[in-house]
Amino acid sequence: MFKNREVKIYTIKYILGFILLGILLFFVLKEAISHMEELYYQELIESTTDTESLTESGKTHYLPSQYDDHIKDSIRSLYVIVYSLYLLIASFGYCLGLILYRVPLKAIARVSQNSEEVLEGNYDNLEMIDVPEGDISQFYSLYTKMVTAIKHSRDKEQAEKIFLQDLIADISHQLKTPLATLTIYQDLLCNPNVTDEKKQEMLKLMGEQLSRMEWLILSLLKLARLESGAIQFTTKSQPLLPTLQMAHQNVGMLLKAKNQSLVMTCDENVILKHDSDWLAEALTNILKNATEYAPEDSTIQLNVEHSKVMTTINIKDYGKGIDKESLPKIFKRFYRAKSDVNENSIGIGLSLSKGIIEGQGGDITVSSEVGKYTCFTINFYHTFL
Repeated sequence: MFKNREVKIYTIKYILGFILLGILLFFVLKEAISHMEELYYQELIESTTDTESLTESGKTHYLPSQYDDHIKDSIRSLYVIVYSLYLLIASFGYCLGLILYRVPLKAIARVSQNSEEVLEGNYDNLEMIDVPEGDISQFYSLYTKMVTAIKHSRDKEQAEKIFLQDLIADISHQLKTPLATLTIYQDLLCNPNVTDEKKQEMLKLMGEQLSRMEWLILSLLKLARLESGAIQFTTKSQPLLPTLQMAHQNVGMLLKAKNQSLVMTCDENVILKHDSDWLAEALTNILKNATEYAPEDSTIQLNVEHSKVMTTINIKDYGKGIDKESLPKIFKRFYRAKSDVNENSIGIGLSLSKGIIEGQGGDITVSSEVGKYTCFTINFYHTFL
């Protein structure tokens, strides 16, 4: 019948109160009836001693010998009626109280059960209930918010742990090849039979590997800071053209090596709220990607479209293009397309660019057709106060 200790305690208290109140009611009734009997007897004595006249007047329908038995029967009936009503009211009050009492008990039981689930780290089986307006409702609402906040905190912590594990695994994997190469070259340098000319060549190759490792580590640290939200961009409204020119300058040597040209179309009056240094780095990575995939003696286009609603930067090359299978994956960290033209590419530049652009409130998409073109589109939406 009873499912918890609180209901049992409530029932025991109610029964004890019911019994005590019943005893009190008995003494009150007894005292009242005794007082009424005294008054009635006194009225009979003072009015007359003529039984017939009393009977005719309606003050009594019984002879004195019958009166005591009748009054006892009446008192007995009165007790039955009063206690029947008392029992009925008490039963109704108990049921009503139990219903009202179960509302907070149900909420407390759910809080207790959910708390056990939370302590065990299980947030998927939490069940919330509807609680009527009141103090319990406010408490339960605050508790629900607290559990939700703990869940979000737990999810964020888990995501950060997974990110850190993946990052360490990625760093280890990417550094494995250059470290192995450096170890081989170091062993060869220790060989006395290696000529000085060969040693100089190996030292040059070792320097290239070390530079690659340095760039890789710095890029990974930047990416880690971006994804963890540790970088705060210093955005301000400023001309966009100098930022584009900075990115152009960063890839100048790459363009020259393949006799490529970059055609920029941007009005010098275009003002965009952005972090110039970081956006230039994002654009540099995209332009590097374009120079790698575009053929020699080709043209890469960078044009800016500006309106009251948004500013769009398009970077388009007419190279090998990207197949449909690879297109949705190119912004993933360390992803390399099957037809990657650069064997030393580690697939981190575009991921870093995406993080920088999105960190400044923009978005980046790509469209491509194999053998024809690849176009990166960057959109910055303007905000109006």
